Amino acid sequence: MRLFCPSKAKEPYREIIRELSRRTRVDVIFTKKIPDDAVVLDQLGEPLTQELLDELVKVDTDFVVGGPDGIDHPGRKVSLGRYTLNHQLAIIVLLDLLFRTRFPKHPYNKH
Repeated sequence: MRLFCPSKAKEPYREIIRELSRRTRVDVIFTKKIPDDAVVLDQLGEPLTQELLDELVKVDTDFVVGGPDGIDHPGRKVSLGRYTLNHQLAIIVLLDLLFRTRFPKHPYNKH
């Protein structure tokens, strides 16, 4: 599973993203070259429910978090919510959701 981001994360986000990426076993790739079939986080996309996330994790979906100026991408669009998040914070939220989905019995989920 991969998470694409067109712009690099800044400190202190970078260290948090690195640690969550390692635990979640998701490759976070900072590049503008994004696969066409990747799922894009978009405020106006379909709501990212737990059921939908389970479905996307099962098929090893690639995700995209746009930079500060958003992203124009043809992929399926899902939303973490109708509010605006800093793109670095959106990466952290998505990695946390992916961790909880991929490892539901991990003690981290009990805290």
